[in-house]
Amino acid sequence: MKKTIIIPLILLIAVAINLQASSAMAGSKQRHRWEGFAIGIGTAIIGSAILDHHHNQHYYKPAPRHYRKDSPPPPTFKRHGGHWEMRKVWVPPIYKRVWNPGHYDRRRCWVDGDWIEIVDQPGYWIEERVWIAGRR
Repeated sequence: MKKTIIIPLILLIAVAINLQASSAMAGSKQRHRWEGFAIGIGTAIIGSAILDHHHNQHYYKPAPRHYRKDSPPPPTFKRHGGHWEMRKVWVPPIYKRVWNPGHYDRRRCWVDGDWIEIVDQPGYWIEERVWIAGRR
């Protein structure tokens, strides 16, 4: 009877000792801290890239087209006449406001940051068909 109780008790104690890890086997407390930090930062960067890509796909709008419609059709009365004429029309440039951060200029003087306007799309000429009314 004593053998049947002692053998399982010894096995239970042996298993408990093996499962209990000593702090000497674990190493230093800071050994894997930087590895965990690097894994966390990498996961955050990849996760934000995936979320941004997913977010931009749902809200993507194509750039607006810059075009001009033909001028209105000629008047219906025939008394005064008129004609179509091709004219050059200047389409003004489109500007964009951007933040220019503070910096040192060529003379090594500090320049505070400010909003500046830069050309987003340059101006250009187009030919447009225009109705020229006759004299009255």
